Amino acid sequence: MSQGLTNTNYAVSGSTKVSTIFVGDYAACDEGSYYTANLAATASTAVATTTQALAKTNPSLVIINNYPVGSANSYNIYLRYVKILMTAVTTGATTAQHVGTLDNLNPKLSTVGTAFNAPNSTNSASGTKSQASLVGGVNIATADTSQGRTIHTGTVTNSIPIVLDSWLLAYGEPVASGNNGVATVKSLTIILPPVIIAPGWTYTLGFWGASWAAAAPTYTWDCGWIERPQGQ
Repeated sequence: MSQGLTNTNYAVSGSTKVSTIFVGDYAACDEGSYYTANLAATASTAVATTTQALAKTNPSLVIINNYPVGSANSYNIYLRYVKILMTAVTTGATTAQHVGTLDNLNPKLSTVGTAFNAPNSTNSASGTKSQASLVGGVNIATADTSQGRTIHTGTVTNSIPIVLDSWLLAYGEPVASGNNGVATVKSLTIILPPVIIAPGWTYTLGFWGASWAAAAPTYTWDCGWIERPQGQ
């Protein structure tokens, strides 16, 4: 059970039914639970994020689960991927690191950047709307509460980013990592742990690095995720 699409193969009854369905992302799409959203090129930060702490309070991406806390009809958000394309680079940066956090604070942002386009279900038969909010651009986040936690850190690249570099952040499922570079342009895949955003919680993604100057880099964004009940 997830987003309430009727299965016409079964009549309503109290009997137990077992059937084989698509697994993984196609199962989520089939039930109307898989969503995507995007944002055209926008500057990520106006702060010289040369430390992880600055990247956490000046995140480039924020995803908020707006389902009500404690409701039987509330769903978790299961992150699947974030794709980033650089359209303008920060001057002088020699490395890029990532940091992701979860916090049960909503609102988490004191300065709100640019909202993504409205999320769409990838199942053409589903009209159920997403309850996620995604924000990119110049964001300022408050410090983590006592429930806040850093859930992933690591290196994106050890070379100077250039225009048209792309980064694919893959959450949870096994994905091959690698650099599919053409000439000097790089297409990087970054493997991240599974990330679940519970109702009322906020996920932030920030970047930082050596010589990450105040001149704001500009990215385009494309994100995919699943919304469904916990443990189902």
